[in-house]
Amino acid sequence: MAEDFDVDMTGKVAVVTGATSGIGKEIARGLARLGATVVITSRDPDRGAEARNELASFAPARKAVDAMTLDVADMASVRSFTAAFGERHDRLDVLVNNAGAWYTDRRDSADGIELTFATNVVGPYLLTDLLSPALRAAGHARIVNIGSSIAGNYDATDLQFTTRKFNGYQAYSQSKLATRMVTWGQAARLAGTGVTANVAAPGFVRTGLNRNARGMQVAFINVSAKLFAVSPEKGADTPLWAAVDPSLREVTGKFLAGRKAKDGGYGDPAAVADLERRCDEMIGAAADTA
Repeated sequence: MAEDFDVDMTGKVAVVTGATSGIGKEIARGLARLGATVVITSRDPDRGAEARNELASFAPARKAVDAMTLDVADMASVRSFTAAFGERHDRLDVLVNNAGAWYTDRRDSADGIELTFATNVVGPYLLTDLLSPALRAAGHARIVNIGSSIAGNYDATDLQFTTRKFNGYQAYSQSKLATRMVTWGQAARLAGTGVTANVAAPGFVRTGLNRNARGMQVAFINVSAKLFAVSPEKGADTPLWAAVDPSLREVTGKFLAGRKAKDGGYGDPAAVADLERRCDEMIGAAADTA
């Protein structure tokens, strides 16, 4: 994986969210092998420390892997993380928004936002915005938002399933469509700054994403994963390619899958702006109640 890239990331700083297991951990491992200073995030400090110690063994400089606490579904945690990151680093070369989840029952975040949408969309949206000065400071930086071929069920007027009957799979599908849309917004806003923003789809991967979901549909997905899904290491290939490959230096606003750049659809500027406004409102409401 990392050995496929003739890239020296020494001196570069990368953040990978949700990197204690699965795809995130493999992306972080690849970046560490290439020499980057890698900051991994986890909700659980103990799990973060354990993953840091493991990943440090792959880094040319063992101290080049750091673990920081972050719950992307909690807006206060996102703000605390970015403030702490700014005290340690004055630049950010690669941001991989990998942390994600889906639930078969409707849950709310600490801020009262439907938890799937908070985790997969609103939190990463705020995180990226708060880290944008550090990304700009790098000169040339990359935002890689982990996406999916699953994308649909989008209802701008009911993003939190307050009127629709909640369906966990549909909520996840909607969140991954929204991930594409906020990425197109980021790419447009950052055009000309040297910062690119793309969605990278890992494919069907054996991970712990389904650990919070229950039911027959989940059981079917888990059985299918055992038969057909690829390993987290293989799933991390396209995201790592998106993060480091020189050929993508100027590529932005694309859906990347199988090491190919594609049009990810859902790029209507008015719809993107509307989603951003709704995310801003959720973030503002969270700040008001903090």
